[in-house]
Amino acid sequence: MIDLSEISGLPIFFDEENQTITTSPEARFCSSCHISLKDLNPILLNKSLRYPEMVYREYKSLSNGKTYNQNFSYDVLVLPSGLLGIEYIKTHVYYSEEKEGIYDCMVEVLSGNLTVLMQKNAPKEDEFQFDTYVDEVIVFTLKRGERLTIPTGYYYTFFNTTIAPAVFAKVATHNHYPTDYAPFVRYKGLAYFLISKNAKVEIVANPRYKLKCKVKMYNCKRVVQEEQPYIHRKLVENKDPIYDFLFEEDFITNSFYASLN
Repeated sequence: MIDLSEISGLPIFFDEENQTITTSPEARFCSSCHISLKDLNPILLNKSLRYPEMVYREYKSLSNGKTYNQNFSYDVLVLPSGLLGIEYIKTHVYYSEEKEGIYDCMVEVLSGNLTVLMQKNAPKEDEFQFDTYVDEVIVFTLKRGERLTIPTGYYYTFFNTTIAPAVFAKVATHNHYPTDYAPFVRYKGLAYFLISKNAKVEIVANPRYKLKCKVKMYNCKRVVQEEQPYIHRKLVENKDPIYDFLFEEDFITNSFYASLN
């Protein structure tokens, strides 16, 4: 049993053997669910896979009895190690419309290592444009205790490319659902796939997109040093767990996407 309280500031624990999250009585999740292979099929490189039937687990809306902005949710995701064919295990793809200076979510790694892929598409010139052009692709590697804030206007997904489970917290709105997968029927996912080749991570381009950029690689240290917009300055200056930021009403309401549509 791994105690996650040092990073999260909450009485939550990770059972490595069963790949599950438990809490002490004073804290609880509203619900939990398994994300199945079928759920992820539209964004998989290999759509004929049959195993594993269940890919990862998500725990929704943790509360420790204190009241915070109810538009937002503190979730914990458990990404096991392994592959989906030749792809590394990954989550759903998320997206919210771009709003200048506003973030879609913030993430904190509670155990293991996490890889985040972000993609920004170029606006279509007109309604008849067939191809999708990609302006920016970024791959982040995050270690235990590191966090990231993801701006609006990006498609993004999370990967586990290691041999140990990745457990991370995500703060976003309650209705933070995966993006509409209808366009991915044609594209089969984002502009790049993270695959295992000769037991190493390889980033492979998806030929169905028109790429106008090269992949940018970042770790948390570089993001902070270069003052990149992928981490909110407040999270750099304040080392409190991201759960605590839910109680800072001005910060949450003014910095994060909160559409309830």
